[in-house]
Amino acid sequence: MSKLNQFNVFILSLLAVLTSCEKEIEFSEKYDSGIAVYAIADPGQPFSMRISRSFTVNDNPSVVFSSYSKYYSELDTLYRTQIVITDAHVEVTVNGAEKYNMQYNSTNPYAYTCDYTPKVGDNISVHITAPGYKDVSASATIEQPKKVEILNTEVVYKDLGDDQAYVMTNPLTGRTEPFGEDSVMLLTLKMTDPAGEHNFYRLRVCSVAERTRVYFSDHTGTFYALTDVFTSDDIIFSDNMLTKPYGYWKEGFSNVFDDHLFNGQEYTFMVESRKPCGENQHVIVELQTI
Repeated sequence: MSKLNQFNVFILSLLAVLTSCEKEIEFSEKYDSGIAVYAIADPGQPFSMRISRSFTVNDNPSVVFSSYSKYYSELDTLYRTQIVITDAHVEVTVNGAEKYNMQYNSTNPYAYTCDYTPKVGDNISVHITAPGYKDVSASATIEQPKKVEILNTEVVYKDLGDDQAYVMTNPLTGRTEPFGEDSVMLLTLKMTDPAGEHNFYRLRVCSVAERTRVYFSDHTGTFYALTDVFTSDDIIFSDNMLTKPYGYWKEGFSNVFDDHLFNGQEYTFMVESRKPCGENQHVIVELQTI
């Protein structure tokens, strides 16, 4: 089962200058924390954003997980107590006229929300103030969603290999086991890029499966095994500046790319995602315009 979503995305963050050589840099100076903003403007869906603190390498908060079962709860506590900014004043201006004040939602996912629903062609300006931080602003125009199609799907055998490092604890047996099966899902995708524009994209391929967890001897519940890590041999995902793997992403691979190889054309490519263990296995494909 496949599901397609198309998003317009704008991200306000600190920019890092990347070079083609590798050099160790000592961060000895003290820098003030800033505001990092992540917002998705999806036509037809209520507008929301997350606002958090930015950190240097030396100041980055960390947490030691006492057990796998507490991973998500402890990570959630870290985010709420040390990362998320809850007292920001957020003003949204649409097309230079309509104004909305966003309110913080204290429940997960800790987003700021308002009554505004983006439409194609809208120009959105955001101004954010928060005690102890410099003001930040961002703007974006909501473009027509770019088209992406799933032309073909195929499941093929592939040894777990390095994927065995990605394990989960089976609550039924108490033993660790691989996240995925010994097979992968191959997707053939086609996107259509408009001519006369320099467009940037982010592709998300998320593999999902349902699992049953036993909480008590007489109570069970369903949880989801998922990953948005995928691979591809296509050149559009190649980035030689990424010289080291990050998380479960392999080195030299980026799911953010531009259209310089296919500007104004249709482009067909393949991606590969590990098939997760569980029931109701499916994949979600999102093409985001940055």
